[in-house]
Amino acid sequence: MVTAIVLVLIVGLLLVPVANIVGVSLSAGAKTGSIFENYVNFFSERFYYQTLVNSFWVSIWAMIFAVCLGVPAAYFVNRYEIWGRGFVRAAVVLTFVSPPFIGSYSWVVLFGRSGVLTQFFNSIGVSLPSIYGASGIIFVFTLQFFPFVFLLVSSGLKSIDQSVEDAARNLGSSEFRTFRTAIAPLLVPSITTSALLVFIASFTDLGTPIILGERFRVLPVLIYGEFVNEFGGRPVLASALSVLLLSVTTGALLLQRWLSARFSYATSAIRPLQVQEQPRGKRIAATAFVFLLIGFALLPLVNIVVSSFLKSNGPVLVASFTLDNYARILDRISLPLWNTLFYTTVATLLCAVIGTAIAYIIVRRPGPVSSLLDTVVMFSYAVPGIVLGVGLVVTYHEPPFALTGTATILILAYFIRRLPFSVRSSVSMLQQISRDTEDASINLGAGPGRTFAKITVPLLATAILSGALLTWSNTIRELSATLILQSGTTTTVAIEIFNEVVNGNFGVASALGTVLILLTFLPLVVLFTLLGKKEEALV
Repeated sequence: MVTAIVLVLIVGLLLVPVANIVGVSLSAGAKTGSIFENYVNFFSERFYYQTLVNSFWVSIWAMIFAVCLGVPAAYFVNRYEIWGRGFVRAAVVLTFVSPPFIGSYSWVVLFGRSGVLTQFFNSIGVSLPSIYGASGIIFVFTLQFFPFVFLLVSSGLKSIDQSVEDAARNLGSSEFRTFRTAIAPLLVPSITTSALLVFIASFTDLGTPIILGERFRVLPVLIYGEFVNEFGGRPVLASALSVLLLSVTTGALLLQRWLSARFSYATSAIRPLQVQEQPRGKRIAATAFVFLLIGFALLPLVNIVVSSFLKSNGPVLVASFTLDNYARILDRISLPLWNTLFYTTVATLLCAVIGTAIAYIIVRRPGPVSSLLDTVVMFSYAVPGIVLGVGLVVTYHEPPFALTGTATILILAYFIRRLPFSVRSSVSMLQQISRDTEDASINLGAGPGRTFAKITVPLLATAILSGALLTWSNTIRELSATLILQSGTTTTVAIEIFNEVVNGNFGVASALGTVLILLTFLPLVVLFTLLGKKEEALV
């Protein structure tokens, strides 16, 4: 019964919307009558196919730069006795969970045409590169998503036994050669997984290209424009574009899973890699590199908080302390704040309850159904928010399921988007729990349901709470799906920030952004302090 309910939910909220997108995209064209007309038009008109090329361009370069920065940063923090290692880890977590589009507009405040730092450097005769266009998007993506690499490589380093390095060093290898020949091969799964996660995150991001792209258009921006443009939108073309976007992300996820299996090494770190004593010069250089990287990554967040207390005239900030920005949002934040907290809380509870049930089915009832369920749940991770939004609108815009623009459709979208967090958290814990206690309970006469509630759930409490907190922190900053699904009465804090940024009201946007950062980060403080979780648990 439980399995059937779970399957109905996943089919109705994920598979049917995706299937409908594919179906709509194959609608017979008005010109040729061909079901492939939309795809032919896309690949025959430069305006359209260039967005796909642009998406690959910025995503691949962001992936390369993120790996080039994240791998050495993780190595230095985990292997060198650098100053402030705890601060660095906390800073990485903060940059990782912060809403990407907030950081994007913060860079505009700093390095835009009227940016604070742009004006300063202009005053001393120095001309800075533009933050707009492809180079700006790559720069921001790199700083936003390098934490994927840092966290996963840190986790990989902690799984390697010290004896691996000792054996190489005893044979006369230098530190660099030891890393290249002994350590790096064992990090291949971590590096490839994190690189592809950076690629997927960059390829599907909507907020940053909208804010920084200008005439440089990428596929998610084109989908959004075609779906909600002022002339009524073209859902058929938007659906075809969504299928292309989904095909790329699904292919990347399948490649990631294949690479993880292909380069998986069974290592058991009885004595994990130890922190090394380094010459003073090398330690200072490593510390400088890490803090320079973290400083750049934190700069937009610090700027948001500071800007929220500065007077502003549209996009121009004045160096004068004020609380006016917070006063201006007091009379308008109640609805979006209530909506944000309500939608996020309900979606988080749904993920916790249903995710735990799914995890139990996957681990305790292995078979074709549970294997299919596991695959489908992970597929939801590959579905970009904007694609899911389009699919839900196409599927549920007419009676008897006219849900477009309602709170229900937003909650369900958040639920299906973030379900993998709860599932993977509980699956990992269940795989470490013996079935003996559950079997004993059933043998003493308790039914499976009571055993699950009284025995299994308490044992999973930590994993359930961990998954719930991660779900909360990622749901509360959701933008792309919300842009498609929300209406005036279902607006959220993220949408209000986006609107203020688009309208150039940076002071008000900063005040709202500070509120959202606090709402995003506080649950993670609970996660890491009360539960003793490591930062690698985020990915």
